[in-house]
Amino acid sequence: LIVGGAPVLLAQPTDRNATVGSNTTFVVNVNGTVPLSYQWQKQVANGSYSDIIGATDPNYTITGVQLADSRAYRLQISNTFGNITSNGATLTVGNAPTIVTHPASIHAAVGSSVTLTVQAAGTAPLSYQWLKGGVVLNGLTAQNLTLNELTTNEAGAYSVRVSSPFGTITSNAGTLTVGYAPVL
Repeated sequence: LIVGGAPVLLAQPTDRNATVGSNTTFVVNVNGTVPLSYQWQKQVANGSYSDIIGATDPNYTITGVQLADSRAYRLQISNTFGNITSNGATLTVGNAPTIVTHPASIHAAVGSSVTLTVQAAGTAPLSYQWLKGGVVLNGLTAQNLTLNELTTNEAGAYSVRVSSPFGTITSNAGTLTVGYAPVL
């Protein structure tokens, strides 16, 4: 008489975001009588799953992730007492944000208005957070920053942090110089 236990998943693989070219790992926690056999699978076009050749470890790492790797992955675990299949975990692959155009330096007169702009690329959604001298400007989260009725207090170095589920990047700073226009 041989006594043992079928595999039990203590932790399922979880959904992941990954940047193109990076590495990502699906992790599970399994209990059961050894030896345990593992087979990772990926979802194919019709919604079914197919075995990934050579993916027979408890964790599965994809190196050099590509957009085509965006799909669901699951793990089948078996031993002589039974088998179990994990839930599918979705890998979403995208491009990290990049700054295409940094905020420009601007000279402006007291009382005037200016708009600082940034152009960014990357997989959406992109979010923006403006900073002055490296300090977050609460509530200023639009792609463009408009400052009205300038005072000398607004002078400084303005940059913007652009984020997505695939990373964060901060632009170079553009300097806003505020002064008084000549008076006759």
